[in-house]
Amino acid sequence: MEALDIRRTARAISAVENHAGGAGEIVRKAYRAARYVPVVGVTGPPGAGKSTLVDRLAVHWADRGEKVAVLAVDPTSPFTGGAVLGDRFRMERATGHPLVFVRSLASRGQLGGLSGTATDIVMVLGDLGFDRVLLETVGAGQTDVAVGMVADAVMVVTVPGLGDHIQAAKAGILEIGDLYAVNKSDLAGATAVAGHLEANLDLVYPGSAGRNAPHGSGTPQYGNPTLRRRHGDATDALGFWRPPVLMARAREGGGIDALADATEDFLAWSRETARYDDRVAERLRFQILRATQGRLMELCLAADGEGDVDLVSLAGEIASGAVSPDEAAERLIEQWVRRASNRDA
Repeated sequence: MEALDIRRTARAISAVENHAGGAGEIVRKAYRAARYVPVVGVTGPPGAGKSTLVDRLAVHWADRGEKVAVLAVDPTSPFTGGAVLGDRFRMERATGHPLVFVRSLASRGQLGGLSGTATDIVMVLGDLGFDRVLLETVGAGQTDVAVGMVADAVMVVTVPGLGDHIQAAKAGILEIGDLYAVNKSDLAGATAVAGHLEANLDLVYPGSAGRNAPHGSGTPQYGNPTLRRRHGDATDALGFWRPPVLMARAREGGGIDALADATEDFLAWSRETARYDDRVAERLRFQILRATQGRLMELCLAADGEGDVDLVSLAGEIASGAVSPDEAAERLIEQWVRRASNRDA
């Protein structure tokens, strides 16, 4: 098998991440190639052992002959913009494997636990010949939900000892998980954590974990359309998927095979039911909206100070109570539209 071109891969990612020269063409080439590889997202609270788990999973798939890319997103300082980017130091096995590429990405202040360029970088990695991408989020806990818009399979990692059993039921966590890993399962309380997760899943998913046959006709067993879209409808003829809760000990390698097999089973189910394609389409819609938002901001900032409306004066009006931020934004956009119309005329 052809060896990884580490330098070429690193240069391409750096260009895209930093919006450096040539980044636009690199990204455009990747999207034109349209090589969509499976993206496995790993999220959960700090200290859950996500990096060690990702390290083990990357080696698991690489040992089977896959070229695996690991993107580990680290938090960025809101003051200096700097980041330690230290996740790779917890991935000694993966960094030493000839078929694994590990790269830390700065979150650059983006909410949701991901870098703003993560989706573009995933596409570039597919174009560079990788077979799978593992995407580890920042680890801010309940807010790390953006990974659900980027990954094809999302693994939520938790551990015993977090102190609050209600954490398992909080908004976002149950909505994004395709499977759940209770790591450090040799610690006291691991079985209780798994039990609480199962109990909360019982509220929205009927049946046992994994692939399920239709639960019957009539009223769906759960009513959240987000859950139906991601995991099927319990009354659908194609069946549905109930996220499994699995035990793991990443440091010792325990439970890794089962987690990898469950991930593959979910991806296979997604392809069989066409939900894999739905997720790719959802990812691209998300990227279009993000790109549009960023482009509009750039254009409005470029027009700042060139007309009757500028950010300084608008901020003053908001401070004095003359306008609201929404009204100020509308005036700034209207000015840019007028400027663009006059230029085109």
